[in-house]
Amino acid sequence: MTVKNSIRILIVDDQELVRVLLSQAMQDEGFRVASAANGEEALLLLGRETFDVVMTDLQLAGPLDGQGFAAAVRLQAPGVPIIFTSGWPEWQHPDGNRFETYIAKPYRAAQVCAAARRLASA
Repeated sequence: MTVKNSIRILIVDDQELVRVLLSQAMQDEGFRVASAANGEEALLLLGRETFDVVMTDLQLAGPLDGQGFAAAVRLQAPGVPIIFTSGWPEWQHPDGNRFETYIAKPYRAAQVCAAARRLASA
């Protein structure tokens, strides 16, 4: 299905297979998708492009983990909603608060699509 003026999402995950499969599934659902292997690469994309939603793994490899990347997103692109993912089913902020939108791995692409549509329309 192709949707005119579809939602633009940035997927950030250090696992290439996750990025490729999720990107393809979301494109098939009409999303416009960009992806990055780490927070630094993703921030470069955010500097050049506008996104409706960002999705990041919490346990990114590299100097910026998912929480650090999310903090940078909030400074660089305030108001852009963030979907957090992780293999840890009950991941929480260090202060004990839950993330606003969290999807535990393994997930189905349909879960991510639904969350992205909800956040982009909020």
